[in-house]
Amino acid sequence: MKTAPGRDAALLLLGHGSTLNADSSAPTWQHAEELRRRGIFAEVHVGFWKEEANFRQALRQVRATEVYVVPNFISSGYFTEQVIPRELGLSGAVTSMGGKQVGYCAPVGLHSAMTDALLRKAQEVVDASGVPIGEPARTACLFICGHGTSLNDNSTKIIHERAAEIRARGLFADCQGVLMEQKPFVKDWRTLTDCADVIVVPFFISDGLHSYEDIPVLLGLTHNIREAGFANPHVEGARRLWYATAIGTAPFMADLIAAQVEDFEREHGAAMRAPGGSVTAPPSGFLPAAPLPWRMGQVRIDLGYELRHIEDAGREDLRELTSLEEIRELVRLDAAGEFRPLRAAPSLRRGWRYHARDEQALREALGYIYPAEIANAELWRAENLPITPWHETAERQTGRFRIVRELDDAGLGEMVATICERQCLKQRLWSPAAEPIADAAGDIPLLCPEACNYLVGKAREKLKGPETEE
Repeated sequence: MKTAPGRDAALLLLGHGSTLNADSSAPTWQHAEELRRRGIFAEVHVGFWKEEANFRQALRQVRATEVYVVPNFISSGYFTEQVIPRELGLSGAVTSMGGKQVGYCAPVGLHSAMTDALLRKAQEVVDASGVPIGEPARTACLFICGHGTSLNDNSTKIIHERAAEIRARGLFADCQGVLMEQKPFVKDWRTLTDCADVIVVPFFISDGLHSYEDIPVLLGLTHNIREAGFANPHVEGARRLWYATAIGTAPFMADLIAAQVEDFEREHGAAMRAPGGSVTAPPSGFLPAAPLPWRMGQVRIDLGYELRHIEDAGREDLRELTSLEEIRELVRLDAAGEFRPLRAAPSLRRGWRYHARDEQALREALGYIYPAEIANAELWRAENLPITPWHETAERQTGRFRIVRELDDAGLGEMVATICERQCLKQRLWSPAAEPIADAAGDIPLLCPEACNYLVGKAREKLKGPETEE
């Protein structure tokens, strides 16, 4: 994306992610990949709260001097107003840091085009069913369904605002906002409207636990979607109900992300052009000086920048991967089909190879397998990698994670032994119990400069007991 003559900008798209749900981060990745294909940004990167690259390290991946950060969230709230600015070190709409101008855009769900997106989603689910609604302005009610929470009014406010905008257009006999955990409850849809035709669009970013599993049960579509599924429209007597996938999964959401950047540029473009301090060229020394083959974690890099599992050296019966999307799918699950929330877990699947066309393509491919680790390795070799000891990480936690401040040294030692040492290949740099760095010839090191959010989450579980995160 050319934001000014001679200036190339980067997009950093931030999502929530999950340590439990393998599909939670998929829409954020997919929209980023679509925008990368369009070529409107010099770089496109992603970061997550619960997955890698985490918010703290996501910005390190960016080499451009102008960066637009877009939260792939439905509404403003705790994450967009507190967590993201804190983790990225943002001080306002435009922040100068490390020779970069970082623009912080509004969440994608707040864009004015979202109302049209919801209408489009509603029409698509009806069209896909092959069962049309003859006169929706007379017979149909559209429900916009959100989670609902007492912690932040914004998450419910935006749902009701969107419903009011749609209602004012007169395209449906009625349009209402409904919620899972607050009134008006989505489970009460039968009494909330008398309309014969009902369409429910989940106002969620991904088809996670709530939108994919919980809401269909609350609507009475199925007792268990994984066992029984459901069909659109669901028929109860003279009434019909259509249930859509989450709005955030729609391919056209990439348009709204780009539009948020355009809106931000119109309002803050002058500030983005302002000097951001001395600009230093990003380090580029991630390639080992030793001759090929090289190694990064469980990946072997051979002549021609061919990547494969280290245990597949010499094999010819390997599946050829041809895209970053295929790499993303490869690293998502282990050989048993279990989700890999830690990308540096020693569980990378075997039986594949990938040819990177050049050094930039190699950087991108390794970034999919081990997010942010190229940037960490470069900064470490330049002696400029920030290291954050555990007590600072714990003190930074807010909300329900504040309790990890109470974890004592013995408890932390146990967490390190059971999670860091057994479940992760990264070399730990943060104290206490930092590890000496092994920088063997031909290796690209996997480095852990601070306790990850996976470990923080497990620390909370140790103190409070397990709970679902979605």
